Amino acid sequence: MAARTVAVIGAGIVGTVAACFLRREGHEVTLYDRDAPGCGASFGNSGVISPAAVMPVAMPGLLKKVPRWLLDETGPLYLDWRELPRLMPWLIAFLRAGREDRVRAISAALAALNGPTLDLLMPLLREAGLDALVQRKGMLYVDPIGQEGVRESLAVSLQRAAGYRVEELDAAGLRDLEPALAPGFASGVHVPAAAHTVDPYRLVTGLAEHFEREGGSFTRARVDRIASRTRDRAAVDAGGEIRDFDAVVVAAGVWSRPLVAGLGYRVPLVAQRGYHVTFTNPGVVLNRVVLPVALPATIVPMAMGIRIGGTVEFARKNRPANERRVDALCRHAKTTLPALRIDERTTWMGERPCTPDSVPVLGRAPRHPAVLFAFGHGHQGVIGAAKTAEVIADLVAERTPSLDLAPFGVDRFSLLERVRS
Repeated sequence: MAARTVAVIGAGIVGTVAACFLRREGHEVTLYDRDAPGCGASFGNSGVISPAAVMPVAMPGLLKKVPRWLLDETGPLYLDWRELPRLMPWLIAFLRAGREDRVRAISAALAALNGPTLDLLMPLLREAGLDALVQRKGMLYVDPIGQEGVRESLAVSLQRAAGYRVEELDAAGLRDLEPALAPGFASGVHVPAAAHTVDPYRLVTGLAEHFEREGGSFTRARVDRIASRTRDRAAVDAGGEIRDFDAVVVAAGVWSRPLVAGLGYRVPLVAQRGYHVTFTNPGVVLNRVVLPVALPATIVPMAMGIRIGGTVEFARKNRPANERRVDALCRHAKTTLPALRIDERTTWMGERPCTPDSVPVLGRAPRHPAVLFAFGHGHQGVIGAAKTAEVIADLVAERTPSLDLAPFGVDRFSLLERVRS
């Protein structure tokens, strides 16, 4: 097919990688964002790039934990009760997605999306001279004494079912891999297939620079509206400047929801606030990603120090960051790595675009064939970006994607109650 004109809305990791894939195939691509590339959720992610990330956020047994967590402002999941009426339909769908039969189906979809991530991403990073930003050293899940259970968990079962090696370790085995771990961890598992980036922000900005070097165009402007011209054309309205394109890709994170609502698609996409703390003078060596199962939060070695990130918070719009959650992450990091220096640190809070079932919306808009959806990756944007980009490139070129798009369709939400705006 001849080169086409394509707009990609959103310069986070998903949109930027998609823009790079499209430009590689010779299309005339304009990347839009109201901020500079990588300034949204992609700036603050934990950097994990694991093909074995096949577990949704909602898992069996979550319902029993939620009431305790909701009463704890520093817990893994916190909800501002004033937000409950607006979020109730989403939360009900979220908890329903945690039934074991649903979890297994969701896991299969995530395995298909995330499994090829390194095979697809690393060639692009080599082209851009950024491959040193990714280290392939595995990921360690650790259990505290008295709470051993990760070896027999559904999560490990799902990873093995997806074909990934999971190595069981005792306390001595944990410390062989990570000597800085606290003695209170008795057992765990190691997933060798996992990798991580040592600088998530540089990963996105470097790819955006590569995209422009290769002839792509970046426009810093807020896209207010997408207009469907014909079956084969769509237009982008950015601050009153309207441009027509052969295809428009919506990869704008939490801002995707109002954009697609303007076309008549109601998507239960909500903003989950996540936090990270980066210890810039850690004083300890960490070799790979560590996830203390009881928290849960990931602790990741990065170029700028050691970062701990995670948790879910549903808060009112424009509410300042909750410093108690930051303090809790510092305590968790110190409990996991007792020698860690936590005084010198930076903090971040941002909004992740999350669907109830942890599966992004990916594919062609059912009633607007020139509009392509690529949003809602939640906690796994950097993991799912490469396969998402391949699918988008296939759809623009009118090739049949190798990924079954049925589990990712926007129409799967048609029976859900709508989240009130």
